[in-house]
Amino acid sequence: MKQLVVERNNPDPILWDTPIPQPGLGEVLIKNHYSVVSSGTELATIDSANRSVGEKLQDSSNITKGLELLEKEGAGAVWNAVFPKILLPIQLGYSSSGEVVQVGQGVKDFHVGDKVISNGNHAEYVLVNENLCTRIPDDTSMKEAAFTVIGSIALHSLRLSETSLGSKVVVIGLGIVGQLVSRLAEAQGSEVIGIDPDSSRHLNNKNFYESVEGLELENVDSVIITAASSSNEPIEVATKIARNKAKIVVVGDIPLNISRNEFYYKELELVVSKSYGPGRYDKQYEVLGKDYPIEYVRWTENRNFEAFIKLLSLNQIQLTDLITEEVGFSDSPNVYKKFDEDKKPLSILLRYEVKTDPKIEFERVELEPDPNVGKVKVGLIGAGNFTSTTILPVLKELKKECQILGIASSGGLSSELLAKSFKVKNKYQTESEILEAEEIDAVFILTQHFNHAELVIKALEADKAVYVEKPLAIEASSITEIEEAIYNSDNPKIFLGFNRRFASATEFVKTKLNNLPANSINFRFSVPPLDKDHWTNVEEIGGGRIVGEAIHAIDLASYLFDSLPQSISSSSPIDKENNKALDNQVFLNINFANGSHAAIQYFSETNQALAKERVEIHGNGNSYIIEDFQLLRYLEGSLDKSKIFNEGKGHKESVTKFLSYVRDEIPNPFTWLELKSTSLAGIYAQKYLNSGKQHGIFS
Repeated sequence: MKQLVVERNNPDPILWDTPIPQPGLGEVLIKNHYSVVSSGTELATIDSANRSVGEKLQDSSNITKGLELLEKEGAGAVWNAVFPKILLPIQLGYSSSGEVVQVGQGVKDFHVGDKVISNGNHAEYVLVNENLCTRIPDDTSMKEAAFTVIGSIALHSLRLSETSLGSKVVVIGLGIVGQLVSRLAEAQGSEVIGIDPDSSRHLNNKNFYESVEGLELENVDSVIITAASSSNEPIEVATKIARNKAKIVVVGDIPLNISRNEFYYKELELVVSKSYGPGRYDKQYEVLGKDYPIEYVRWTENRNFEAFIKLLSLNQIQLTDLITEEVGFSDSPNVYKKFDEDKKPLSILLRYEVKTDPKIEFERVELEPDPNVGKVKVGLIGAGNFTSTTILPVLKELKKECQILGIASSGGLSSELLAKSFKVKNKYQTESEILEAEEIDAVFILTQHFNHAELVIKALEADKAVYVEKPLAIEASSITEIEEAIYNSDNPKIFLGFNRRFASATEFVKTKLNNLPANSINFRFSVPPLDKDHWTNVEEIGGGRIVGEAIHAIDLASYLFDSLPQSISSSSPIDKENNKALDNQVFLNINFANGSHAAIQYFSETNQALAKERVEIHGNGNSYIIEDFQLLRYLEGSLDKSKIFNEGKGHKESVTKFLSYVRDEIPNPFTWLELKSTSLAGIYAQKYLNSGKQHGIFS
């Protein structure tokens, strides 16, 4: 399929060929019929994409972070942090209409063939959560329906103004959002006055003016600013014309250098409107599909969609005269130049080719036969940061041992980007194609954590060797399901991305412990904090940071002790203000079958100058201290020595061993019992945080 994007440092949008995305849990796949170009937002996006890296680095906070990362982890880490952000193109558009062609698991309210609106991008196919689309009533124009999401921005701002029948509303900025605010306000019975210096936007409306100069504006109940400007003039004008105790609602991107005296003496209220309404940017709502109770949040973004499209269906607002031009999607890269012309279009509608019987077809790129029959043929599922900065560079370095046949991601854009960047001839571009391809030997599962277990089971059922980035699963029941899939497979091969055990520093210590075993390990993580709604912290998506990262330490201890975890407890400080456990400040205590013990501290509020990972291994009078798997200090009797390792945390070694295992050159470094017990230990530590007792792994 084709989608419209803007590449970094390229001022001209282009059409990219990408795989058609596949709907996941709670998602709807839509074939677009129309989408609306929102000039203000999209031109700002294009401008941002074309700011140079040097301009962005002038931000002092970025400089500080970069220098800290350079000092701690080297130039490679800095490049890895910036690399994906530089390369990934930005999708344009957010208001469209189309037809449902496929639904994901758990979707109940939409069916194939439904006509819907969505906040999908300018693309032939878009993938959205069911809370971000709404059914189009019969006999409602698909063209006008495409304006619904933009209309919901206008509707939300009008709701925030708290105006009603008879209110006097001034709208500053008469672009497409300003026009929609004006029409919605008129539909509710308000007196509307529009201000815009571009007279072509007045559309023969006698109440629209070029400025407020000379106007006698009294008793203005609300001023809604939809203009985008670097000038402070819009907020100054709004402050001047608003009556005492009036409300100023800001929708457009403007400076907010307000006069305290004006606001003080008039007791004005300033509100900045956030997009379509409650639910916007909330992962629980937009990703997990959890609605807000209507009795507490009357107008969510989805209910705003429904309200706007109902107005269209009842012909209470008309929009066709707002469409300056209708353009075929194949010509869409050229439409943005029109906004630089003297006579700027108000809005441009993109039209997509619609077949009577929409079918999803995936383009195949034929590969020449590979003469190196000894190479492991691999497919990658997941195209996030870890794939781009760690796994793909390692696989390319090991190109004599493996050949990448395909990279798939749920959205399609990131996988296509990685294929181009790493010069991979992407023969198989979707998850199903990779799993079904007979010639693929091994699958790397590198997605967000919530679907690891499902993909592992599918790969085992397809007789593929599996490398799954930790965790194996985020629920105990999923471990049982994987175990059943292993027992039902003729030749199950499963390998987990616990790379720390393969690091050179670890291997050096392991040889020491073979003769004089350790009985105590202390592992401290010093990690950067993440936003509370980062996907790792969302239980249903990432499972939490214990399962997602601290579990590395559980595996490392098991490997160094040559023993399995038997019981685990976890605790954390309590935030007394909201009575919630701080699961980024966690203490784990683990007892192993041979009597050894591991204490793990996972902290995100340490001084970031500390080593990110510090491991202390003790026993039989000897101590070994590893910092970031680069610096080792070992004390044996009176001996006190240090050793430096430059190989990293074992990612390359881990992948190398997996490829050797797939070729049957070595046995699996992991037993299933190791993978099972370590995975369950992490899941229980996350689940029973602050329960106050040790939980048995198998009891």
